[in-house]
Amino acid sequence: MSNDFNENLQDRLKQAEIAEREMQRLQPLASEAPQLRLQKAKSQREDERRRTKEQSLGQAKSSVQAAADFQNQVPELLGTAARAVIELYTLVKEVDTQRRKAMEHLAVADRVDYDIELEEGEEHERSMDRDSRGLAYALAARHGETRVKQLVEELDPGFTLLRGCNLDEPLYRDVANFVVHHAVPKDTPPATVLSQPEASRIIQPTPEPEQVAAPED
Repeated sequence: MSNDFNENLQDRLKQAEIAEREMQRLQPLASEAPQLRLQKAKSQREDERRRTKEQSLGQAKSSVQAAADFQNQVPELLGTAARAVIELYTLVKEVDTQRRKAMEHLAVADRVDYDIELEEGEEHERSMDRDSRGLAYALAARHGETRVKQLVEELDPGFTLLRGCNLDEPLYRDVANFVVHHAVPKDTPPATVLSQPEASRIIQPTPEPEQVAAPED
């Protein structure tokens, strides 16, 4: 029994000594493990950063080239847009010009109506033996610029320069406002032939010739 124990102990001692020598041999290498792990992590980070940079540079080059390709289309499209804006400007200006001409013509027609009403009114007042000096001013309230606007509205109810245009889109609205701002003069609507100051000038009736007494015989 004692011999078996000694032999077993001797075997374990040999194994322990072998392990001890192996540990002594591996100890320097094992001590390098923390540093080697740090170097490995650093190398992996550098590789990842390099790949990320290369990928980003490649994408940037692609985007720059795409921007250049799109920009090449800008001059032609800008020319097309500018020509369209010029055409729209010309058209809006012509619309405004024709509306102003219409108001000028209607102002002439309104003045004719005013003169007729004034003459008929004065004749009526004289027939009634009443003073007609305030008649011109009273009739002027129904004529002039307000009446002309009413007449042109009756000819084309609800007219606006941008009637029928899509103004829901902000960009459309901005373009429309830009064109109208430049095409339509900033002054007041065209003056009518009959203005209030002119109408306020009281038109005196023409005095009737005096009766000349017949000479006595």
